[in-house]
Amino acid sequence: MENKKISRKINFRFAFAKSSQWSLIHQWLEQKHIKDWLHGEGLQNTLNGLEKFFHGTSNTTYWISYDKEIPFAFLITSPEGDDAITLDLFICDLNYLGKGLAVPMIQEFLINQFPNVKKVMIDPEASNERAIHVYQKVGFKIVGEFNASWHPVPHYQMELYMKDLLDAKKRE
Repeated sequence: MENKKISRKINFRFAFAKSSQWSLIHQWLEQKHIKDWLHGEGLQNTLNGLEKFFHGTSNTTYWISYDKEIPFAFLITSPEGDDAITLDLFICDLNYLGKGLAVPMIQEFLINQFPNVKKVMIDPEASNERAIHVYQKVGFKIVGEFNASWHPVPHYQMELYMKDLLDAKKRE
């Protein structure tokens, strides 16, 4: 894939993943920069969950982020109790990777899709310094560490209170 420059401001658009995008999503998840963090049981759980979502039998939601009509990122949200969600995400199109888009994309996604949620949780591997840095820039804070059952290496439990994100955006 050619690495084109993305120099303009992106107006993000978010939509539910469609079954017609199965092949694209599968290709995305096979890329090295994603397989480093999503593999084995975790990958299989994601693929199984995506299949259930396409059949309307999942409370997990699978999203695609677009730049105009170009799909470039994959996001996953799940309810956690009455007032929280979990979030996982990957910038998948290599033309969009490393362009400083993750922080504004996450902020816009959460503000537009989940403004009434109290808390957002994410659980990167502790060795994924790039992701942790991005999440901290969004406003997530490390609140714990655990070994995941699907990949028994240290992971951080990170949390973001939506009130903090919304207040920070008002001050900008």
